[in-house]
Amino acid sequence: MNAEPSPGHLLLARLDELAQQQNALPCLCVRALQAHHIKAVDITGPMLVIPLRGVKRCREGDDWLRVEPGQMLLVPGARSLDVENIPDSGTGDYSAITIAIEPATLEAARQLLHGRAFAEPGPVATLALDDVALALLHWVDALLAGETVFACHAMAGVVLRLHTLGFGSLLAPVTPSLAEQIRAMVVADPAREWSSGDIEQILGLSGATLRRQLAAAGTSLRALITGARLAQALTLLQSTRLPVKSVAMRVGYASTASFSKRFTQRYGVEPSRVGSP
Repeated sequence: MNAEPSPGHLLLARLDELAQQQNALPCLCVRALQAHHIKAVDITGPMLVIPLRGVKRCREGDDWLRVEPGQMLLVPGARSLDVENIPDSGTGDYSAITIAIEPATLEAARQLLHGRAFAEPGPVATLALDDVALALLHWVDALLAGETVFACHAMAGVVLRLHTLGFGSLLAPVTPSLAEQIRAMVVADPAREWSSGDIEQILGLSGATLRRQLAAAGTSLRALITGARLAQALTLLQSTRLPVKSVAMRVGYASTASFSKRFTQRYGVEPSRVGSP
């Protein structure tokens, strides 16, 4: 008799089905046809990464982690990581499901764990997919059925499962910094001609206060806008089949050459090597 497939194998099959969906989803399917290294990728909050084909490697500090199909990468909070995506030697492609855990989902889980204290987010970690597969299957099945409300509840269940496995630090409450608020605004509308006046009006700050607070944080409005646009470009290159020229236009660059130069300077890889055109 054939052995029953493990929950992890069932989940990989369902995630592969999810990755083929054309409708908008609360996750990204990251694809690549060429191996590439991306330096200092800014992760803005708790995230799960599940390779479907190929291998992901990431570095925090001096240590590299390797994540293969059958494993999951847990990033418990905001940080910067060096990343490598390596296509499968057999199929020739890399693909992974990336799930950014929304603040509302984290808050729902905190409410269910009322009264618990949570440590500050720890280092990135890998865990066996079988350990979280049943909880994630509820989430995938709800999405495939078009039941977005049930999917939100199911993701809160995934967070609770991670808490029982010792990863409760991802539930530590975090107040977005001024820089993070500005990045989020720009990522939501990267092609907009953002000005200091726009930001000041939205945040209710004077120009002098805005400049002073950003300088104290070691950054500037220009750097934040550029960084947010390039971060959104990275997301588009990895999760769509848009050509580089279209991505450049979507994030506010009229010149593809200028965009490619900035992107390469920021991430250490040419945009044409990222994704699957």
